Amino acid sequence: MRIKFITAFLFLFGGVLWAQERGMTKIPPTDAIQSYISETKEYAALFNGKIETPYDRVFINHPYLGADQYVQGTLCYNEVVYHDIWMRLDLNRDELAVYSPDKRNRIVLEIEKFNYAVMNGFTIIASTNESNVGSKYLLLLKDGAYPFVKQFRVTVKEEIQHLTLKRFFRFQEQYFLTVDGIAYPVKNKNAVLKLFPDRKKELNDFVKQQKLRFNAQQFEQSMVALVKQCEKNPK
Repeated sequence: MRIKFITAFLFLFGGVLWAQERGMTKIPPTDAIQSYISETKEYAALFNGKIETPYDRVFINHPYLGADQYVQGTLCYNEVVYHDIWMRLDLNRDELAVYSPDKRNRIVLEIEKFNYAVMNGFTIIASTNESNVGSKYLLLLKDGAYPFVKQFRVTVKEEIQHLTLKRFFRFQEQYFLTVDGIAYPVKNKNAVLKLFPDRKKELNDFVKQQKLRFNAQQFEQSMVALVKQCEKNPK
């Protein structure tokens, strides 16, 4: 938003009213002011919704994607692209919230109007009703003919520490590969090969040649490479 235009806008607006009262000619608004007015209306729609609910302090960790702080990114909401928006994705409540520019309100976005978001190196997309994926918000790891996405299953656990009840969030990662419009869970390399039975030998040879490893540290990187190979001859 062009905040620097606010002062000019108020000054000019006041001058217009004074001129009208004195019977003088109305001063036409500049392109910059028209742009500011247009953007203000769009942002007003963005920061209108349910207020984000804070968590109890008994939690010893946080449920947010990446850090617990809001981070700036690009948001496409209701087919409008906004830049430098402060956002935070709550993996437990499956909610994406935005921080208003005046830093007074934290608003939860409506999933029905959400298109995509890019923040802190993550690309976030919305799950479709046909995908059979539980979460509303997904991390897009690879786009293309066969989109590869990740979701988080979050559960709340409790334990006693030094005679004090503490709660914490436990995260489980799940991966899905979409083929012919259907999202299939893929836990390992073999789950991908089953989706392409006529290319099993070719894909296995590719894995060996590229020395791909599907352990916890290299799983996502290796899966992306394997899916790219699958797309060279899509169904």
